[in-house]
Amino acid sequence: MNTFDADVVMVGGGPSGLAAACALAPHGRSAVIVDEALDHTLASRAPTVHAGTLGVLARIGCAEELIAEGTRAGTFRMRNRTTVLTTQPMHSLPGPYRFAVIIPQHRTEAILRARAETLGVRFVKGRASGVVQDGTGVRILLDGGGVVTGRFLVAADGMRSTIRQAVGIPYPETAASRGDREPMLIADVRPGQVPEEPVIVMSSGALVLLPLPGGILRIIMNAAPEAGVSDLEILRREFLARRPKGMDFEVGEVVWLSRFNVTHRLADTFRSGRVLLAGDAGHVHSPAGGQGMNLGIRDGVYAAEALDRSLRAEERGEPWEAPLDAYAQDRREAAAAVIGLTNRMMSMLMAPPVARPLRDLMLWTLSHTAAPRKQALALSGLLDTGPVFVDAPAGAMTNS
Repeated sequence: MNTFDADVVMVGGGPSGLAAACALAPHGRSAVIVDEALDHTLASRAPTVHAGTLGVLARIGCAEELIAEGTRAGTFRMRNRTTVLTTQPMHSLPGPYRFAVIIPQHRTEAILRARAETLGVRFVKGRASGVVQDGTGVRILLDGGGVVTGRFLVAADGMRSTIRQAVGIPYPETAASRGDREPMLIADVRPGQVPEEPVIVMSSGALVLLPLPGGILRIIMNAAPEAGVSDLEILRREFLARRPKGMDFEVGEVVWLSRFNVTHRLADTFRSGRVLLAGDAGHVHSPAGGQGMNLGIRDGVYAAEALDRSLRAEERGEPWEAPLDAYAQDRREAAAAVIGLTNRMMSMLMAPPVARPLRDLMLWTLSHTAAPRKQALALSGLLDTGPVFVDAPAGAMTNS
């Protein structure tokens, strides 16, 4: 291959692929996004953008619009029905973003897409069916016979990634935790009033309440299907059974309602030749702590930084593999750390009845120590600073 449609092709137009494309453009790199559904659903699952991700988004010119449109959360409260057990103080974080932003994922994607379009990223509607790579580039095969070519490829096409399967990267389940395969309900509702900040309630089951803009409340709860009972009935009943004392409103109007099962998977590697994995193509885990989309966005931006270094090395006729290897190692380690974090959170949220009094006492006791600040820092993503690129020329800026 001697001519290419772009320096880098992203397969997948969600947050990871969009972030990668936006991060490539300032380096003067051309990018194409291939996605079979360029207009994504409004029923999106990831409403939280953490401080570390805001810092990464600031590099590509997207943070301020997200902050302006979303709802700031300076704390996340964890409680049982009667007592606040601990508060994770996001307002204590270092740096300029001492909060998380609560905003629907489709709005995050819309802001990223508008930025990508402004930067000249090209979009191709189509479903990738495979990939062929050689010593100079990649050919992405589309259903219907189309082909898109690039010098490198970022596979950001989700948990069932066609590209990951095509290049033969295993994607095994990780070690089981209490939350594995737990059936969950997720809904956006209009209850008439919403809590001012996120609340995680641990009672007869887990109940997560996230206030979204426009009077919308995101509800996430564990709840198994029941024969002859609709999910809407289960949602209304379990909300009333689990809501904190003093929270007198009901579910109200349901905007959308869906189910999913918790699973944990981690790719064996995040690189195969000229192909990098990003987002759910490389890792998937429970929604505890709102980590998935955040990790995927950071994957995308760090992939772009690695690819620019590899492109520059190749253009100089030098070995180009080292930055991609650094990316692959760093992102797998970061994903493994997040899976460990979310496993621990799910084990706490899903504690069996006999263990709940001890769990509550432990959380209340730890709330008087530095533990909540450490947990806030871990959730924020600020510790995920990306790969260290040892191939950078003397005097070059890095992301450390």
